[in-house]
Amino acid sequence: MRGRTPHPLSLAPADLPILQQVARGEFLPWYQVRRARIVLAYARGERNSSIALRIECDEATVWRTCRRYERLGLTGLLAAPCRSGQPDRISPPSAGPDRRSGRPGTGRQGPADHALVE
Repeated sequence: MRGRTPHPLSLAPADLPILQQVARGEFLPWYQVRRARIVLAYARGERNSSIALRIECDEATVWRTCRRYERLGLTGLLAAPCRSGQPDRISPPSAGPDRRSGRPGTGRQGPADHALVE
């Protein structure tokens, strides 16, 4: 076969029944079920392309998921996905009654887009 030879993945004996149970889970988060199915298929010796086709994901996702299991183990594999970027924050309220909130046009009176009082 053409392409890279598959990198062998060995599962810990204690992880196998847990991964099988998660892979069959109907009420678990989708990312946990998908990751468990990927790792189990890869450990059986399936190729990345066939796993990706069956799971309906990219081959890079299969590769990253298997490397994640190797690096972090079962707990890292089933952990919630990390979100990149700046965390959400709520703006602090204005400092006092004499300070504006910071939005343009909030500190003056003028014509509104719609009539507030009739």
